[in-house]
Order: sequence, then structure tokens, then C-alpha cells
Amino acid sequence: MGRIILTVLLLLTLFPFYMLIVTSLKQYDQIVHHFWAPAFPLHVGNYSEVFMQIYPFLLNSILITAGIVFCVLLNSTLAGFAFVRYEFFGKNVLYFLIIMLMMVPGFLLLIPQFILFKDLGLINTYWAQIFGPMAGASAMATMLTRTFFQGLSGSLLEAAEMEGAGDFKVFYSIILPLSTPIISTIAIINALLGWNNYIWPLVVTSGDKVKPIILALNNIEGTIDTVQGLQFAGFVVASLPLFLLFIFATRSFVSGITAGAVKG
Repeated sequence: MGRIILTVLLLLTLFPFYMLIVTSLKQYDQIVHHFWAPAFPLHVGNYSEVFMQIYPFLLNSILITAGIVFCVLLNSTLAGFAFVRYEFFGKNVLYFLIIMLMMVPGFLLLIPQFILFKDLGLINTYWAQIFGPMAGASAMATMLTRTFFQGLSGSLLEAAEMEGAGDFKVFYSIILPLSTPIISTIAIINALLGWNNYIWPLVVTSGDKVKPIILALNNIEGTIDTVQGLQFAGFVVASLPLFLLFIFATRSFVSGITAGAVKG
């Protein structure tokens, strides 16, 4: 019985992806008359046509997402290392203040963040789209890295100190190589956050110069016969980078989630 339920759930999960791909290979007449099944001829040209429309925005999203991931990893790994490695006044209070940021809904920060970036002259730039999501995402990432670093072997770090390794040497030569699972987990979580972020880019961008792919999908153009197939093809193209990222990082992602759940 359990296998039957899991099979049904799997089919329900995969069915929307099947419809997405099948519809992306059709024109309007085929969508109307053969909605559920593939229809021939397959219009593979939808992909090349839509790619020519959206590739600048695809590059924008890659740049923005990479910037968010890099900044979050830089902030969280350094902060997590500092909370584990050093003792300083107000350490626990500061950590809990950072964790409290996870409880603040993002919509409450939308207007204050917009005013801040407007005063800084960063509206309609890549920087606004990177620093806005990065600020909120760093809190959870710091919690994950601190928890993971606490589970690392203290004797290993002490041995490195006895060999004369400084804090920076310990950080990039020992801590970071041992933390690949949690770093991969944070990278994937924030790649999803950056790639699928819709509201913030909609607020801080205008025009096409720095627009991400998620906004550009609304402006795909075509004839009455082709526009729906082009739109679905655009959805498929826009999802491929994250799909490839998850395929290559699945093992590290799962081990990182498990480690974050049991250590500390």
C-alpha cells in the first residue's frame, strides 16, 4: 500500500513537468486539439526562437544568482567561524539577534529596503538585486554554518594550531574543505532563492538592462499560433540551470541537510 501511495505522489509531482515539456513543443492548434498528449510534428524550433529572446536576461539571472550565493557563503562561513572560534562580549546575544532576523517576513522589509537602496543610488542595478536577498538569507546560512562548524573535530584544529597555523590558515585549509556538504546546501538553497525571486527585482528594476529571466518570461513575443508554445519553452529553458545545479550537487545537498539536522 505504501508503495502505491508513493507511486501516486511521484506521478502527481512529475505530471506538471511532463505537461510543461509536451506543451513547449506545440503550436496553438495542437494545444487545443491534443492537450494531454504529444502532437506531431514536434516544434523543436520553439526553443531556439525563445532562446534568442531571453538569453540576455538568462545571463543577468546567472550573474545575480552567482553574486547572491557568493556573498551569502562569504558572510555565513566567516560569521560561523567567528562564533565558533572566538569568545567575545555579547557573542550569544549577537547570534540570537541574527537568528531573530529569520522570523521577520520579507514583505515587512520590502519598503525600508527599497528606500535604502534608492538613497544609495542602487535602483535598477545588479547590486540591488544581489544585496537585498543576500541580507535576509545570511541569517539562516550563518545558523547552518555555525551548527556544522561546532561538530568538527576540535583535536584537528588544535593539531593545526600546534603546527603554527593561524586562524586564516585553519579557516581556508581545514574548515572549508571539511564543510563541503553544508556549503553545497547553502549554495543550492540560495541559488533557488536568487533565481526564483520575483517581487524584489520587480520593485528595484525598470527596463531591460538588468532584468532577470523570471521577469522577462512575461514578455515573450510570438504570433497567435506560436506564443503559448514559446512561453512554455521559455519556462523550460529558464529552469535548466537550476536543474543542472541540483543534479551535480544532490549528494552534497542531502548530506549537508542531514549534518545540519543532527550536529550541535
